[in-house]
Amino acid sequence: MYRPQHSARLRAGNNPQRNALNWAHLGALVLVASWAALALLAGWSSFVLLLGGLLLALTWFALCEWRSPHRLDWRAQRRDRKRDALFMLALVAADALVDVLIRVLVMLLNAQADGPAASLPLWIAVPAAALLGEFGDYWLHRLEHRGGWLWRVHFVHHRPSVLNVTNNFTTHPLDLVLRKPLHILPLWLLGFEPTAIALAALFSQTQSFATHANTRGTLGWLNYLIGSAELHRWHHSVKLDEALNFGTALPLWDQLFGTFRLPRAGHVEPGAVGVPASAEQPGEHDSLALLTYPLSPLMPSRQQQVAPNE
Repeated sequence: MYRPQHSARLRAGNNPQRNALNWAHLGALVLVASWAALALLAGWSSFVLLLGGLLLALTWFALCEWRSPHRLDWRAQRRDRKRDALFMLALVAADALVDVLIRVLVMLLNAQADGPAASLPLWIAVPAAALLGEFGDYWLHRLEHRGGWLWRVHFVHHRPSVLNVTNNFTTHPLDLVLRKPLHILPLWLLGFEPTAIALAALFSQTQSFATHANTRGTLGWLNYLIGSAELHRWHHSVKLDEALNFGTALPLWDQLFGTFRLPRAGHVEPGAVGVPASAEQPGEHDSLALLTYPLSPLMPSRQQQVAPNE
């Protein structure tokens, strides 16, 4: 399907508003934080908290992308939405199964007993849980980019050649199955309260949509504190030496382990995102082939696709 050509003012590196604040991202954080406060006051469950936060973030960023996109040619087309919707349904099913698995493991490991984090006040426990949860994600993410079967699973997320809020859903269910226990189970083992875990998950969930959103502007110095679209676009670069920034919600682990990338003036974003075209790989809109790709007997080397220079 044809994608409209973006105007000169919206070309990568030529957007006159790139130095303005990314109000869409900041607005989403305020909106979701307000929702969290309401949910806590009303005593709603973690499921309602997370589902409501997801719908709010998705709707907010969809409106922002429609009103003021970073790049016109990154707007979702009909076949993009069809693929993203299918993967969303697959992820919902996988998430339900993983929740059951985590609950079983929590009971088997007696993780509901008091741990060192049980006495932390909420204002400390939530950022600590978000940071510790990101640690497992970070290392799994790096391993996925080193090649082999893990890359075949993660490849699905990198297949789209544009970035927008809905293709955040284009993630293989096996990727979620691998990531969520690494993210959540250590928090239970350390004794974090369920409320702190839920609020940290809400922040990470919102950040996941924000970093993929096709929204204008920069976070400036906040890029050193939280993940952003301008950081995550580099992670999706087709060039091996640019595909860094493995943290999504928070960049601290990238900064500590040497994989943080935030170029200065002159080279503000990658020229292309996705993966180099290959006849061995499924097309970006071939949903069935993408879902079965990790199960395929063909095992091309990681170097034929995309990987960071580690």
